[in-house]
Amino acid sequence: MKKVIALFAFGSVFLAGCPKHEIIPAPTPKVELESSFIGIVNGSQLELTQNVDGYYLDVTKTKFIQPSPTPSLATYYANMKSPNTLVSIRVGLGSLQFDGSANSDPSLSVFNNFFTTMTTPTYEANAYNGFEVVYRDGSGNVWKSDPASTPQDVVFTGIVQESDGSGDYSKFTCTFNCNVYRKIPDLSTPTPLDDSVTLTLPIENAVLKGWFKR
Repeated sequence: MKKVIALFAFGSVFLAGCPKHEIIPAPTPKVELESSFIGIVNGSQLELTQNVDGYYLDVTKTKFIQPSPTPSLATYYANMKSPNTLVSIRVGLGSLQFDGSANSDPSLSVFNNFFTTMTTPTYEANAYNGFEVVYRDGSGNVWKSDPASTPQDVVFTGIVQESDGSGDYSKFTCTFNCNVYRKIPDLSTPTPLDDSVTLTLPIENAVLKGWFKR
């Protein structure tokens, strides 16, 4: 009986002393997303950098779902903004066509093809079938690009599609030059609310690095 008890005690100590092997899951792939803006706005250099002064890239989209066979439309926006200041700049690009009756979002191949083919879009209001710039100044005034304005240009380069567990992304560098505009009441007339004056603000040598999300 003593031998059995001793053997049992030895076995218990041996088992207690065995280390437990921790199972470490494989690392989850994560897309590296970096954003910044630099350009000359109204004659002064403006630089907005991710994680500096609270700046980050707010990516959104609008969709207009149509019954088949009419194609549905999607427009994508990338807005460099901060909760700490009113100054922001947003670029928009549209309109991607897809079958909204089959899926609420375009397929990954359609998403990729749209951005690799829309590298030199024309300027359009609300980025409908084209490109738009929206700038908000330090007073909160909103300025928008105008399709009729000349000269203006835009080009998307460095387009790379990457995916991770949080979504599918089209990374880009957007370089553009344009004027942006806003209207104010014309106080020189008897009916200033009915008449307006258009103010102009130039944006030159602008480069926004960011991404759109499917």
